[in-house]
This record gives sequence, structure tokens and C-alpha cells, in this order.
Amino acid sequence: MGDSGSTLTLADDASAGIPQTQLCLNCHSQVWNKSPLLEPVRESFAKNRPLEWRRVYAVPQFVYFNHSIHVNKGVGCVSCHGRVDQMPAVEKATPLTMGWCLECHRRPEPNLRPVEEVTNMDWKPIHEQWWSNGRWPAWALGDSLVHRRGRQPVDDSQRRF
Repeated sequence: MGDSGSTLTLADDASAGIPQTQLCLNCHSQVWNKSPLLEPVRESFAKNRPLEWRRVYAVPQFVYFNHSIHVNKGVGCVSCHGRVDQMPAVEKATPLTMGWCLECHRRPEPNLRPVEEVTNMDWKPIHEQWWSNGRWPAWALGDSLVHRRGRQPVDDSQRRF
């Protein structure tokens, strides 16, 4: 599943937004297009009325989570959200608990990919090209690995995203 446009703002916004109906139909006019579960999407489009969404993922209010930093560092959608392209209805694929997130921050390599591949559900790494000698690949480093403004980046040898 490539980028249908529904993820275009994810690289810029701290929180994931709700796609407009037309963006849903970019895929769903061909995938699951006969499903009765998609009747609200078809009706929303026909009546030019926004969809009413039910949140699938939520983190506690005290958690600072910036969606765009993860997208811009190459964390694939499938790492947190599962194979949504194969779900008749989107469901929770991961717990998003503190322990689950910390495990990824301690060892992010299996979840990283080139930024242009974050929405590619079928992407598979070529291990020799994306992680060598315990160092981040150039495409994962970007300009900075600092989550928030004002924090100083850590020494290169200790960098984690």
C-alpha cells in the first residue's frame, strides 16, 4: 500500500489527523469497496459530509508523543499500526504501552526504513544497507535526533531516535 495522500500531513503534524473522505476513497474505491462497513464512507462522500471517526489509538494525556518525528525518522506505519491494508476494519495491532515504546526506542533498527518507504506495507529491509557497525544509516539521521526543541542532542555514539 503506497501513499494515497492520507499520510501527507503526518510528516509535518505532531499528531495524526483524520483523513478527508476523498482520501479514504483513493484506496477504498478498489479495496473493500463492496463492504457494508464502508457504507458510512460512501454516504459521507455522496452527501459531502465529514465522517464521524472512532479513535483506535490513544495515549494518556501525560505522554508526549510526536507523530511527525517518527514518520520523518523512517518508522514505518506498519510498525505501530499493523497491516491496515489487510484489515476489513482498522483495529489495534499493538499495545502502545510505555514498555512497548521503550523497547522500540532501545532497539529501533527493525522498525526503521527510508522515509520514502514509511507507508509501504510490503517494504522489507536489506539489512546490510540499513544498519552496520551499530551506527545509524545516513537516511535515518536527518538533521537532528532531538525530539523537542531546547534539548541538546546526545553524543553520536549514544544516539537513539
